[in-house]
Amino acid sequence: MPLFSWRYLATIHLLLSWDLLVFRVSANPSKSKVLILGAGMSGIKAADVLQSQGIRDFIIVEGSNRIGGRLLPATLRSGHTVNVGAQTVNQGGNWISGTDGTYGENPVWTLAKSCNLSTITSNFDDNVYFIEHNGTFVNQSWPAVEKAWKSLDGAEAVIAGKVERKKYPPSVSLRQALYDAGWHPTTALDNAIEWYDYDFDYGQPPDNTSARYSQLYSYFWGDTEHMVVDERGYNYVIEYLAMTFLSQNATGHINDTRLHLNAVVREIDYTGSGIQVTTTSGEVYTSDYVICTFSIGVLQKGNLTFRPPLPQRKVDAIGKFHMAVYTSIFLKFERKFWPFDNQNILFASDRRGYFTYHFNFAAVFDNNPNWYVLLVTVTDELSKQVEKQTEKETVSQVMDVLRKMYGPDIPSPVDVVIPVWYNNPLFHGSYSNWPNNFTWEQFEDMTASVDGRLYFAGEALTNTTVGYLQSAYLSGEATGRCISGVEMNNGRLKENCPGRSTLLHVVRLSTHRSYMQFSACS
Repeated sequence: MPLFSWRYLATIHLLLSWDLLVFRVSANPSKSKVLILGAGMSGIKAADVLQSQGIRDFIIVEGSNRIGGRLLPATLRSGHTVNVGAQTVNQGGNWISGTDGTYGENPVWTLAKSCNLSTITSNFDDNVYFIEHNGTFVNQSWPAVEKAWKSLDGAEAVIAGKVERKKYPPSVSLRQALYDAGWHPTTALDNAIEWYDYDFDYGQPPDNTSARYSQLYSYFWGDTEHMVVDERGYNYVIEYLAMTFLSQNATGHINDTRLHLNAVVREIDYTGSGIQVTTTSGEVYTSDYVICTFSIGVLQKGNLTFRPPLPQRKVDAIGKFHMAVYTSIFLKFERKFWPFDNQNILFASDRRGYFTYHFNFAAVFDNNPNWYVLLVTVTDELSKQVEKQTEKETVSQVMDVLRKMYGPDIPSPVDVVIPVWYNNPLFHGSYSNWPNNFTWEQFEDMTASVDGRLYFAGEALTNTTVGYLQSAYLSGEATGRCISGVEMNNGRLKENCPGRSTLLHVVRLSTHRSYMQFSACS
């Protein structure tokens, strides 16, 4: 592994404190020892670890005007004809997925409890189904529903056993595994149940999902789900974490000079001994290390330039991974016209996944008029279609479904929130999903650092589970520890550097040619 150059180091004052070297903040606002790209969970957690290890000389560069990443709050307001208040809803993540598991308590759950985040326990067995082709409602105990779930549960038990015994090669999709295990959906109800069990979780159908790796960590943190219903928004858990180490003004707003908002990165140049990062506005940052927390979707789009280009094996791995699109459509009504108090209402359409899932907020708020709200979820190709069309067109499609279910006289919504993820240049998707034909070796290539200076973190880049907020937390934590471990070990990777390989980028004969070497940082 190459030694680290100190040419671009910001001015560092060394203090001996608790047997650690404490790196004070540079006087130059664009120079730092560590540059963290992105103020989502991974970036904020990485900064938290660096600060705790005595490395205060970092800058967090964020493309939007806020902390939070893909935890994005929105406000549902009342119409002119009703006197009800405004509600905060979460356009991105809505649930804390799991509380306790193999590695103990979910760190996101720990944060949520620390900041008194308001949540409700979701019951995904509290369901009612509408069968489109005959226009009838059935409940969870209806024979056809019980039969379908029993068949799917049986297939899942077979798959779980094979995953535990490592019987599936990476090429096997979840669809193939389900078929081989006896699950053969034929009806609209079968398809609705399958979509609810898989697409609703992974954001993509079983056809595009790995049997081996998607199932391996399905219940890593247990199966308890808490929906966040806090007026501060789910993003507050990240803001709360940031406030533990970033300075604030008298009103409690973060004003730390190490947080730079509205700075969209367009180029990362690591050709020299330092790293230079340039934004779309032309601002230049220099640092010794960079932690890139951009989503897999952003890295795949190619709008971000790396100089020299990333090693080809890393590029190939990033390109083959999947970025799912998951859209939460919120509709607020002046009256509750749906006659159910079940949390979950499923539309068993003749078209698989067509506005299938409706979360009933009124059921968990005791029919409070403020919460006459339905959350309708779509995924994958339908999500992309929703982003292409107007809000009016999407609302019309959803209302056509609701009128099939509840009759033609139901009211139109007084407010609607429809997020954009796939076409948002800061995200290009909602969260990652492990596809079939993607190997563990490719995963290591995707997560690896480059030249021991350019690191990557995010919800797709942890070897515990991908696609969850706790995944982003753990990835940021591991990366922060890795860099602080390098610093405290005179530029050498320590054996306890968690989950990180390094790719060495060698330039020969004026052409960029990638060579890979795995170090002890793994």
